[in-house]
Amino acid sequence: MNKPSVARIIIVYFFKTIGILALLVGVGLLSYYLTMLYYKQTDREERATTYQHVIDISAGTESSNLIYSYNENDGKIDAMILELFDQDSKNLTLVTIPANTTVTLSPETYQEMAKVNANIPQSMKLFDVPSYFMGDVAYEYGVMALQDALPVDIGYFTAIPKTKFAMYYELGTKKDKCYSPTEAYISSMKKCTTKSDMDDMLKDLFDEQISDLTQSQKLGYSEALSKVNWDLIHIYVLKGKDDGTSFTINAKKSKKLISSIWESPAYTTAQYETTSDTDTGTSNDDQNIEILNGSAIDGLASKYQKLMQEDHLSVVNIGNYTGMKQQKTTIYARDVKWAKKKLRKYFPKPKAVKVETSADLEEGIDVEIILGVDADQ
Repeated sequence: MNKPSVARIIIVYFFKTIGILALLVGVGLLSYYLTMLYYKQTDREERATTYQHVIDISAGTESSNLIYSYNENDGKIDAMILELFDQDSKNLTLVTIPANTTVTLSPETYQEMAKVNANIPQSMKLFDVPSYFMGDVAYEYGVMALQDALPVDIGYFTAIPKTKFAMYYELGTKKDKCYSPTEAYISSMKKCTTKSDMDDMLKDLFDEQISDLTQSQKLGYSEALSKVNWDLIHIYVLKGKDDGTSFTINAKKSKKLISSIWESPAYTTAQYETTSDTDTGTSNDDQNIEILNGSAIDGLASKYQKLMQEDHLSVVNIGNYTGMKQQKTTIYARDVKWAKKKLRKYFPKPKAVKVETSADLEEGIDVEIILGVDADQ
């Protein structure tokens, strides 16, 4: 029997070695691919857990989701919708919140935000709030600011790039100014008639969005969403007044609207055509009030702001008076009769408070109160 030559043995071992190396490389590439696939699937979920939240995240049976549309280039907010979904009734409601909504932060919220950014103003438009903070938590500060002006619970946020947002929601006429789902979006959602279908849809949407919910939390809504009648979605605009440059929330009417949405039985009719109750002028019952502290007594403007907001008056700005120290309180108003009736009662000596007419108030301000030392008695 002929013995194999040395050359043959070397060749056999060479190819065996090449085969083993190829197998190891293949296993390595497969492991890398599977690892990357894992991170691709879990990256968004991990994203929601990589920072300290400043609001209490809630994914309960009543889903209250603040949806932002943001510009990917500069991060600016250009649209907001409060999405309210009741898993029990299967009611889905969209409440448009004008991006130019002006809010005045409560002293507590202002102090909390100022710890992060000392340059943040106490009165601002909602679309500016995220610009003062870094990272995804900026959207949660937007939720905080809105909840100061609108006393309702908001459980979480969803931020969508402007180009994608336009695929899901479209703005109605200038008269109603409501965002409603696009036909393409509704058509896609109608096809998801099972939990599995809706799981797949939500996973695809989740990859395009930023949220402080994890993906598993979002999928908790799949079964209920698959049973929604997408032809019966109701849409509204938040109650308030728009002067063309700034929207001021009517807290009392808006809270009543949202309460009625949660209390509503299952929707049986579409409601696209009767959505807006936005005022474009100045009504006698809803005046924009500015309070300036001329007394040099710390916290006096905040004190009166709180008192008036508790009565659902619209205090849109507070600050310090830049002139000389004032001994007596003066109220300047476009409607003197309204100011005397509504505002004098807040002061220790109502009749001592001067109420004067003024046509020189800044745009968007109907009443300016300059607090004097007498307001602290």
